[in-house]
Amino acid sequence: MIRLCAALICLPGLALAGDLRPVPYDTLLFQPHRIERFDALPPAPEPGHRIDQHWRAPGLTIGERLDGQTAHDTDGFDALTGKPTQPLRTIPGAPGQTFAIAHHTGFGSNALFPVGPLGADLPQGRGEGSAALVFDTPQTAIGLRLHAEYPDPLGQRPTPGTMLLTFHHATGQTTQVTLPLTHGVISLAWRSATGITALTLQNTDPGGIALDDILYDVVALSG
Repeated sequence: MIRLCAALICLPGLALAGDLRPVPYDTLLFQPHRIERFDALPPAPEPGHRIDQHWRAPGLTIGERLDGQTAHDTDGFDALTGKPTQPLRTIPGAPGQTFAIAHHTGFGSNALFPVGPLGADLPQGRGEGSAALVFDTPQTAIGLRLHAEYPDPLGQRPTPGTMLLTFHHATGQTTQVTLPLTHGVISLAWRSATGITALTLQNTDPGGIALDDILYDVVALSG
């Protein structure tokens, strides 16, 4: 397993381990793709819709963790341990500790809140959880948008935390990237010639995170 500093993902043209390469999110939008916006449910203010099972979209399944992993309470956040079993598949959390889907002011639309140890009914529990994305087929390009702390013009909000992303490649290799979070929406995307089969996300953001606009099944344009 290879750990890489998140600062590397900000350097254009730099390939990471497992042939993982960061790219601008918007470049993938210009190619045929699928995108999961969590709009299958009607908008609802927080706490929104509590989801105690997998979230399924065409070609994509989202759970709390991968089979073989355990989510531990670490200072109110989910921390994943254990070696995932093959083939990779997602596992939901305990009731009230998997996801919430609600209208998110920062995105202006529905978003998925990974729910942490304190549960979906408390603001301190929504966003502090882990999430695992498993793709039906290896992906040569994926993207997502996440929201950490809200913009802080007065400097009164807590400093945003970090995100640990673990990429599982079709070769069986994994790559870990630690990403310092910032206030507001962050758009992220990657390419991989070998293919990404799964991605897990863990965070330590004081305000919790929300996910939206997961982009996958990108079709490479020829010519």
